[in-house]
Amino acid sequence: MKIIILLLSLCFALYSQSVSGKASEFIDKKKLESSKNLISFLFSKDEKRYYDKNGKINTVSILKTLRDNALLELSFKEPQDLELVFITKQNPLIFMRVISESLNSMGYNLFMTKKVSKTPEEFIWRISLSTQNIPSPILLSEALKAHGCEVLDITRDGSTWSYDIDSQNAYIDTIKVAQNKKTYLKKPFAAYLVALNGDTKSITLEAHAADHWHPKVSFYGSNMHLISTYELDKRQSALKLRVPQKAAYVKIDDKYMLDNIKRGLSITIE
Repeated sequence: MKIIILLLSLCFALYSQSVSGKASEFIDKKKLESSKNLISFLFSKDEKRYYDKNGKINTVSILKTLRDNALLELSFKEPQDLELVFITKQNPLIFMRVISESLNSMGYNLFMTKKVSKTPEEFIWRISLSTQNIPSPILLSEALKAHGCEVLDITRDGSTWSYDIDSQNAYIDTIKVAQNKKTYLKKPFAAYLVALNGDTKSITLEAHAADHWHPKVSFYGSNMHLISTYELDKRQSALKLRVPQKAAYVKIDDKYMLDNIKRGLSITIE
């Protein structure tokens, strides 16, 4: 009986330590020593809530507890170089678009691709940015969830944060317009991305008379692979294009600058 109790106690301790150990990843080394007792206290209560239904650690839940207890520091005294790593097993192009849209929604618009790698098992996108504020992993997880993605795990190694993501249900932000009806698009802050119906044959675009539009129109397939691009150097007031087969999206831009269509465009798909 004593042996059974001892084994159960050991299992319970390992269970607790794994959660506390995961939490410790996100604490600055200088602060970790003085926070060990608090971390142990916080994560020794109701440990099961930090595991998902499959028995895996729920990192986002751990991060929320750290945040609520002022243990999650996400700012520096001055801008520093930061690396974010995003890992998935699904479609890379939609995945990258979703990541970009999620970061943009949080105010992170300036970042650079550091490395892209793809194997039969996974796709990895490494980006770098100089920032004084680390993108909140909690808010980023929520933004990704809003795009149909699930964050499976988050790890931190110094200034590198890695996200393992299930993006099989990912979807991107698009403009949806009715068939055979002229729709007016407001001033763009990024190129328009319009979803197309499977039976769309043509698209007609019209610019405001006071604008100077130099069309750049790109058609993409359902996986965001580029099918074709049409662009002109000269100003155009209207343009009608045939939609390529299997096109699922059309991106509408100005070849030089968005300010050239600051009064918006009108679109008709047929």
